[in-house]
Amino acid sequence: MNNSNPIIVINANMGSKGHQIGRLIASCSNVRWYDHKWNGPTPWEPCSHILNHEHSKFHFDRRFSDESTLPPVLDFAERSNHIDQNIPYEKLNKNENFLYVTHSKLDEARSYFNGKHLVVFDKDIKRFFETSWNFKVGKTKTAISELYTVKQAKTMLKGVLDSYTAHISNKDFAIHSVDDLLHKDMFKMLCSKFNLEFNEIEYNKVCKFINDNSTNNR
Repeated sequence: MNNSNPIIVINANMGSKGHQIGRLIASCSNVRWYDHKWNGPTPWEPCSHILNHEHSKFHFDRRFSDESTLPPVLDFAERSNHIDQNIPYEKLNKNENFLYVTHSKLDEARSYFNGKHLVVFDKDIKRFFETSWNFKVGKTKTAISELYTVKQAKTMLKGVLDSYTAHISNKDFAIHSVDDLLHKDMFKMLCSKFNLEFNEIEYNKVCKFINDNSTNNR
């Protein structure tokens, strides 16, 4: 891990609750939260006024309270017709980490970020069609259901999962779903592997936020 960039990369398929996982990880004292008021000033507060906020309280974009942002890269850049840009690691404090959720294949994400990769082996494709299928993406804010057929979407999701199996390494931390990280012992194992500073008070607040809202807001 010593040669990796200071960024925690959540490799999760669309519909696999990557943003819930991101909020849990942002409870760590040395992870920079996207603290713009519309994301929720803290990771245990709901989003508002951002794209897709009507579909999920847990969503967040890559914007900070000072209006600075992290650029869209890989799958996000492709859907927005952006060229991949460099992550501004120089803005981090010592021992601090950025956080990034990506739906790209693991080998592509590893090549770009060279970070610490959390890999989510969630195979619940049904949830994707209940949630992310209706999300709007890119500059045009086009619904995913308008960009792909059902068959294309299933092929895309399977391709991402297959890349996880093919390219997972012992440097990564693998889970089946966000539920794994709602167990404190498992979360502390993640923190230990990635040198994250476990903050029990803030972790418990995010857990409560997720548990209180997951039934009615998947």
